[in-house]
Amino acid sequence: MNATTEDRYEEGLRLYESGAELQETLKFFQDLRKDAPNDVRIAVSLSWLNILLGNKEPAIRYAKEAKSTAQGRYNHALALLTFGEKGVREKLFEAVEQGGHDGMHDALANLQDAIEKKGGSFPPAEKLVRWIQELDTHH
Repeated sequence: MNATTEDRYEEGLRLYESGAELQETLKFFQDLRKDAPNDVRIAVSLSWLNILLGNKEPAIRYAKEAKSTAQGRYNHALALLTFGEKGVREKLFEAVEQGGHDGMHDALANLQDAIEKKGGSFPPAEKLVRWIQELDTHH
């Protein structure tokens, strides 16, 4: 990845973390994707933003694209749960297996962030938090 894409990716993360409008952040990552269509981190970001914005088809598509990462698999589980699809627990177990203990804690932090971004209530994310916490006590 060239420095320009790396810098722009970091800029996109800062945009998200600073509380910019989700639609604005989505547009930023969509534009970045045109320059780096195979960057899995961008696919992870696009799946996440589309989940938060309620865009089912792109949320699931980008999550599938990012399945080589634990976060991509967590996003896939959240997307399936958010949009009432089947296979949530299977994707969650795949994510836990792939990401291990550290991945679980990263996922919990991301899910808590999603709940905050949704005004303190995001039932699918809250359910995944409970499931991950239950799994974490068994590891």
